[in-house]
Amino acid sequence: MVDPGELFGEGWCVTLASGTVPEVLERMGVVGASGVPGGLDLATERLMDGAEEGVLLLGHEVAEGLVMVVELEGTTGWVGVDPLLLSALSSGGGTAVSACEDPNGLTVHVARDGSVLGWLDAVSGRHFGEGFGDVARDLAVVGFAEEEDGPLSGAAAEADGAGRALLAMRALTGAELETEDFSGPWTGGVTTTRP
Repeated sequence: MVDPGELFGEGWCVTLASGTVPEVLERMGVVGASGVPGGLDLATERLMDGAEEGVLLLGHEVAEGLVMVVELEGTTGWVGVDPLLLSALSSGGGTAVSACEDPNGLTVHVARDGSVLGWLDAVSGRHFGEGFGDVARDLAVVGFAEEEDGPLSGAAAEADGAGRALLAMRALTGAELETEDFSGPWTGGVTTTRP
């Protein structure tokens, strides 16, 4: 399993949602998505320059009908955790999951069938949200506690924070992200949607 923190440092957000790449990117506010050669390098350059408007979102299919979107520009918040956006990405019976790391924490946000259910603190394993019950049962299979503040076990107890975040994403979507999943090719564009 890949560690996004090793790839990107302390600031990243990875979103998994059902659909085609253009559909998912459009729901995230990208108009006219196109191929982005050297996508992650470009995202890093934009982050370092800090002068360009909007956020570059990069996506590609990681499994049939499942799209991963990466964003590295979270200085004003992560697009992938916006509740309205997650609701839209999960509408029609789907699941949308965003894992984000910044200096303040490492979290996994979950929406199903058009509703945000809550979020998981991937460091402590605690979860929050009125509708997190079904999600907690799904996460218990990989060692997260069903109770809000229960102990970790199994694979969840053995993993570090980023590993727990990806483990939770796998339990909820079936996608086991590997290093090659972050090598592209990328389709993307800039969104001005802000959380």
